[in-house]
Order: sequence, then structure tokens, then C-alpha cells
Amino acid sequence: MRGRPILGVISGFLFGLFAASTAFSFGAIPLASPLVWVLPLLGIALGLVMAAWAPFGRAGDEDGSSPS
Repeated sequence: MRGRPILGVISGFLFGLFAASTAFSFGAIPLASPLVWVLPLLGIALGLVMAAWAPFGRAGDEDGSSPS
């Protein structure tokens, strides 16, 4: 897999966790809702997709090194 999948998983999990805690603290979802568990899992999946798909280098630069 290209990209940075571990960084995608960690950042996606944190995004989902904070999204769930924010929705709970503003009263949008109750604590017993399954959405509290689903949002971090969706964040992990979204992080993996973004890590695999996002361009991390310049266009056409396969190895990510800068020209000298």
C-alpha cells in the first residue's frame, strides 16, 4: 500500500473519536447510541482511504525525492 496507512489510521481514529465526543457533548447523540462506536470506525476507514489515495509528492514523482 502506498502512502502512510498508519498515519491515516491514527488520524482517522482521532477524528472519529473527537467527532463522536463532540456530538455527544452537544447533545446530538445519546451516549448509548451505537453511533458513538461507529464514528471512530468510520474515521479509521476514511483515514485508510485518504492515506492510500492522497498525493504525497509532486505529480509524476514516484519516489518522493526532490530534484537536485
